[in-house]
Amino acid sequence: MNHISIFRCGKSIAIILSLFAVITVASSCGEKSPAELLSGKIVSYNEFGAAMLSFTGDDMTKAGFALGDVITIALTDTELVMPYYDGFYSATGEYICIDYPGYSSVCFTANNTGLPAVFMDREGEPVVVKMKEKAGMLDVQTALGMKYKYDRDNYPSDEAFANARSVTAGNIAQGRLHRSSSPFSNEISRAQYVSAYLEQQQVATVLNLTDNPEKMAGYDMPSYSRQLWEKGNVILCPLKADPTVDEFNTPLIEALIEMSSRPGPYVVHCTEGKDRTGYVCALLEGLCGATYQEIVDDYLKTYENYYFITPQNAPDVCHTLLTLRLNPCLMYYAGINDEALLPGINYAQAFAAFVLEHGMTLQQLEALLRMLTLSAIDT
Repeated sequence: MNHISIFRCGKSIAIILSLFAVITVASSCGEKSPAELLSGKIVSYNEFGAAMLSFTGDDMTKAGFALGDVITIALTDTELVMPYYDGFYSATGEYICIDYPGYSSVCFTANNTGLPAVFMDREGEPVVVKMKEKAGMLDVQTALGMKYKYDRDNYPSDEAFANARSVTAGNIAQGRLHRSSSPFSNEISRAQYVSAYLEQQQVATVLNLTDNPEKMAGYDMPSYSRQLWEKGNVILCPLKADPTVDEFNTPLIEALIEMSSRPGPYVVHCTEGKDRTGYVCALLEGLCGATYQEIVDDYLKTYENYYFITPQNAPDVCHTLLTLRLNPCLMYYAGINDEALLPGINYAQAFAAFVLEHGMTLQQLEALLRMLTLSAIDT
């Protein structure tokens, strides 16, 4: 491990420990300088259990805070330590303060789970934001907070813009498995390009990791996408982006079992085709005998497509992406705790053991592998 990795690991451990610290609010908090304080209140709670606050990201900026800072949020009886991001960049259950695009105000929550009951039903309660560590988690914000363009002209091809491609790691047959951003929702302005790609590839079955029937009913879908939906060729499996919990893997394995009984070619997608899609494709690639480097290469291709980030031009960012995103997923599925072991894992064996222990039968696994490793013309 190089000195950069050691530094980051040490810092991450310290921050993780501090995230769970709950301390009594000091009566002297008023002694802080104005640039380190922002006062407000809890206004409401959203559907995901986040406390919506009475100030915006602009208010945070004016008060001296920036994305990537580590802050404290003081309530009447406790003070919580957390990073300040513009996305859900922490592990499940960790506290985060977010200026999320599309939200009307800043909020704080526990990632993926929502706030515990002790912090609910406090509408109107005062909150005070204070600085804990300036830029303490800036590396995470930089790596995970990159913004992509919504204009096709900024990208070299329709496929890159749509983040659409064939997955061929391990023994997966050429043209058999694809991944993409959403072909149904045009939230990120890419649906028509994805739909055209799926039609070109004659994709027959879709594994949709983000939508439920109600959402699907509200979309103005491109033509080929609508055909797939109306013909019943879409498997809906909405997931949160944490592959290390049963809430992710139980419905996923059920969906993979169903996929194995459907005709290919297949596409896996979420909204951006990045996190949830990346984890599911990593599992499928590993089951089909991919090496660690093959899985990494496919995972990072998404960041090249969206942000023009590669291990060659941004090695530190890619290192952070792997350490925070992909590697914990692979470690969980492989049943190991040491990141250094990942390059030497027999993923076909380790991942098969995982899915068999989590509800898939050997016959169902063999059916899934058979459908993924057939040539694209053998249906």
